[in-house]
Amino acid sequence: MANRPYTLCRHPGCSALVERPGYCAAHKNDMPDRGGFKRLDERKTDEARAFYASRRWTAASIAHREREPLCRRCKARGQVVPAQMVHHNPPVEILVARGLSPYDDAYLESLCNRCHLAELRAKKNS
Repeated sequence: MANRPYTLCRHPGCSALVERPGYCAAHKNDMPDRGGFKRLDERKTDEARAFYASRRWTAASIAHREREPLCRRCKARGQVVPAQMVHHNPPVEILVARGLSPYDDAYLESLCNRCHLAELRAKKNS
């Protein structure tokens, strides 16, 4: 087996090197639980999957979480919860239709998985 190059830990701001893309031992517990998102991921279009898998989006998401490492909604309630993802507000489809950049920080917010799922459920029920 060929030697793989080391990559940085996926935790925002961590400079630890890991053998495979993922989290270092210190941040292994920070790995997001994707259980509630599995069905949502299955419903994404091929275009949406390609966008969220792109290097440009990955870099923008990491950079945004470095600037805003806590969940914005939990922080507003006085709670300190690490952000696990970056949410588009308004949705990326609306941004693109309006000719706006889905990479612009003005339309991004850092959220924890719980707040992100609550947001998606609220939109689904409205």
